[in-house]
Amino acid sequence: MKWDQHQRFRLIELIAYWEGRLTTNHLCESFGIGRQQASKDINFYIQHISSTNLIYDRSLKGYVPSEEFEPKFITGNAQEFLNLLASQEASANIFAPMEFTGGSACSLPIPMREVNAEHVRKILLASKGHLRLEIAYRSMNKPVAEKRVITPHSIVCTPLRWHVRAYCEKNSEYRDFILSRFEGPLTVLNESGHTKQDDRKWQESVDIIFAPDPRLSQDQQSIIRHEYGMEDGKIIVNCRLALVRYTLHALNVYLEYEDKIVGRQQLIVVNKEEILSHL
Repeated sequence: MKWDQHQRFRLIELIAYWEGRLTTNHLCESFGIGRQQASKDINFYIQHISSTNLIYDRSLKGYVPSEEFEPKFITGNAQEFLNLLASQEASANIFAPMEFTGGSACSLPIPMREVNAEHVRKILLASKGHLRLEIAYRSMNKPVAEKRVITPHSIVCTPLRWHVRAYCEKNSEYRDFILSRFEGPLTVLNESGHTKQDDRKWQESVDIIFAPDPRLSQDQQSIIRHEYGMEDGKIIVNCRLALVRYTLHALNVYLEYEDKIVGRQQLIVVNKEEILSHL
């Protein structure tokens, strides 16, 4: 099956399952195809993918999911749909031309940090070829850009920013470099002997054991246990050592109870001493 056809079938299921009504317009507007092609895709789906998933509703003038709906191209998981909603306003994806939720959902208007597209291209090129990269980089400790030579191996997305994991020749260690703090042109150099496999904190991982903050009331702790699907009052997250701090920050977890306001921090790390030993 061709990739573009796979994407259209996936959209068919996403719209039908989550919106409750699918029309040819959804395919036309999303993929820039004609009504005839959109109709062919829907008919092909019904005839060759699943004859029981979609039912045509004359009163709604569209296809609705049947009671026996079993997705073939989506998981049907709520997180899949919520991730889709989060991406709508953050990027110009295939759902941009239409109101996918009928206006019943929105995302926070958080300003994004500016990232230079050419920088990303060069970083990806260097990462794939194990190449050294000369950069001009600003940091909070050194606001004036300085020359560095790094060997990048992975681009990482955290809730509020993008950074690249790379070997830094100045510090002789693997570090994180925020993409929005690169300045000027990046120069691709020769091949490097430093690889992803040599980055110990990237290769090794640790289990972070979370539990409800004991400062919460018993009823409040019960809510947290339910929300995270905890078993025996805890949940275990396996995380690369290089990403532990970002994971804790994303969950608003402070290892030393820096947040004095009870209720703002809802989780604690049960194996705190083990985690601290890795940081």
